[in-house]
Amino acid sequence: MRDNYDYRLLMDTAILAGEIMLRNGAETYRVEDTVFKMLETGKCKHTQVVALITSISATISNPDMDALTVVRRIRERGTNLNKVYLVNNVSREFCRGTIDLKTAFRRLKEIRNMTEYPAIAKRIAAVLIVPLFVMLLGGAFYDVLTGLVNGFVLMGVVYLCDRVELNAFVREIIASACVAGFASLVSLKRGGIDMEVIIISSIMPMVPGVAITNAIRDTLQGDYMSGVARVLEAFAKALSIALGVYVGLWVL
Repeated sequence: MRDNYDYRLLMDTAILAGEIMLRNGAETYRVEDTVFKMLETGKCKHTQVVALITSISATISNPDMDALTVVRRIRERGTNLNKVYLVNNVSREFCRGTIDLKTAFRRLKEIRNMTEYPAIAKRIAAVLIVPLFVMLLGGAFYDVLTGLVNGFVLMGVVYLCDRVELNAFVREIIASACVAGFASLVSLKRGGIDMEVIIISSIMPMVPGVAITNAIRDTLQGDYMSGVARVLEAFAKALSIALGVYVGLWVL
């Protein structure tokens, strides 16, 4: 144990690193490893870290000090692998001694608060994904045009659902129902539209690809609880999308 070392700041720094990683799509075993290595720099006799997809907890203790335990609840999760990469860099530099504890904490707070792209740019990119997928799947000109309009429908519905704070399951049902219904309506009004390609392309931005990948990686690493939880999360998202498409096609 180090004399006059700020163990509270060390714990806050390590937990902040783990929180950022969990919020942005990192695997739980990677989170545990990062937080554990950062806490080990304090040279405490006992160091324990447990990370789940919805929470992270860590404890450090020594015979001559009271145990210090922090539990952090993770309510919102997304995908931003650049932030995971940046946190990994800060962790490695701190563990090597290249930067001190206060610098690591400051840089982690900057990473947490950083916004790489404006919200409008992200929405425009999400809109353009749909017609590009239509092209990838071999859609004709009018299919691509319909996909572009469907991209605006998708982002408009998602934006309105976020404004009224609907949960993700309901939001994805409504969004997928709207894009499926719009594609079906266009197909009925104008022949020659490949409705299946348009619907598949429209729901691609909502497909839980990262969640499925992380579920497999966590399971292979032996984190069965997190692996099963991520599988259920991915299944719930896939179910909401499928249910929404069914409702949209049934209504029209």
